[in-house]
Amino acid sequence: MKPLLRLVAGPDGVRAEGDKEVRLGHVLDGDPLADGPPPEGVFAAWSWDGERLRARNDRFGVHPLYYRAGADSLALSPDPLALLVPGEPAALDHDALAVFVRLGFFLGEDTPFAAVRALPPAATLTWSDGGLRVRSAAPPPPGPAAMTRDEAVDGFVDLFRAAVARRLPEEPYDLPLSGGRDSRHILLELCRQGAPPRLCVSGAKFPPDPGADARVAGELAARLGLPHRVLPRPRSHFRAELTANPGQGMGTLDGAWTLPLLAFLRRRGGLSYDGLGGGELAQNPSIALIRENPYDPAALPELADRLLAAGRTGAHVEHLLGPRTARLWSRARARDRLAAELARHAPAAFPLGSFFFHNRTRRSIALAPFALGGDRLLIHTPYLDHALVDHLSSVPHPHQIDGTLHDRALLRAFPEHAGLGFASAVPQRHGPSLVAHRLAFLARLLGHTVWAEPGWWRGGDRVLPRLLAAGRGPGAPRRVSRLQPLALYLLQLESLASGHTPGAS
Repeated sequence: MKPLLRLVAGPDGVRAEGDKEVRLGHVLDGDPLADGPPPEGVFAAWSWDGERLRARNDRFGVHPLYYRAGADSLALSPDPLALLVPGEPAALDHDALAVFVRLGFFLGEDTPFAAVRALPPAATLTWSDGGLRVRSAAPPPPGPAAMTRDEAVDGFVDLFRAAVARRLPEEPYDLPLSGGRDSRHILLELCRQGAPPRLCVSGAKFPPDPGADARVAGELAARLGLPHRVLPRPRSHFRAELTANPGQGMGTLDGAWTLPLLAFLRRRGGLSYDGLGGGELAQNPSIALIRENPYDPAALPELADRLLAAGRTGAHVEHLLGPRTARLWSRARARDRLAAELARHAPAAFPLGSFFFHNRTRRSIALAPFALGGDRLLIHTPYLDHALVDHLSSVPHPHQIDGTLHDRALLRAFPEHAGLGFASAVPQRHGPSLVAHRLAFLARLLGHTVWAEPGWWRGGDRVLPRLLAAGRGPGAPRRVSRLQPLALYLLQLESLASGHTPGAS
């Protein structure tokens, strides 16, 4: 069970229920609750001394921490679902959900629930006698620095080496290794500094992923003389999503595939590494989308529209929305909320890179290691080193937009591995196996509805009948692949909002 603190002020003083002292995540040095800039690390912490509550989080707000404030009460937890009142309906945040159902992640401090907010980055929350104050010391996005491309690459290499040196292991550890750049850079740098892992381990994603991650990771491990193990993906995509959605506080549509990997790491020991932030900061996975949709501060509603159309479900989501949800979660509502968030990143050297880092990375990708990972794992995130983030965030737009910054840094630091490609270059697999995968998900969803959640058939503004209807007509295979996880999410969300905990049998 996740930590939880509830405070209620009354005529006889404050009644406190739950955990009064909590430390989550890790700091490299210092006290997470001390005054001053947040220390290095990914953390959330709070302390209630009987009169005053003080809570703080890391500089980038990566570790999940949520609060719910009433007129004379406050509740605090790393699990937003713990802040819902059991058996009572919870109002939804329709602006937030209008964005989420299209992009697959929440913006800023939004959650699905109107009364529950995420703590902002570098925040200090204080509460006493019913008085709440939330203050963020996060600096604004830095503008472009005066640097050449070579200086950008050299700075990346040097600062990453320093970031890893600050996080060298003091015990044997296993390293999650994909076929991408982020974990490769971590592994090579740890080996260069004389701290190789005892084992490299790769997870497996769901179809249409071609499985290239494990093959490329295995080749790199063999080159370095390190053992490598590939874990099977979850046997049931449906059941993995059923677990991962509430496990991540209904905050993302990502992360379910990591369940076996995180369980393995927990069993093996208490230390690991994660490449969180490397993508958005150094070689954005959305770089093609960014190139096709240049950031124009004078035309943010139009940019928001294009990003929504290109999002995780994009235009496909309209097939799931009924009359009520189509009105509450309209495209216009999503556009207005997204445009407002995009405006916050106008000063950044690379505005859309800043947008994805502070929203998708922080509010979605971070939930797998720090919500599903559990407190028994100490996870180092060298790409979130403060000096490195400051450098990468200030690299001028022209040096970022070609999408080669991380490739250049790897080539500069480790030229001996230049010939090994990346898994992202391998096309996805489509065909009979993908069709079978989709059908298995649908069959399990329908079976679960019959045996555990009969109210789901008509629930969610008739999401299930709409999902079945979306399986007909041109483009049905791709449409259904995008919509199945979202359909399950919406059904679970409706159960939670109604005060009913959905069955997980």
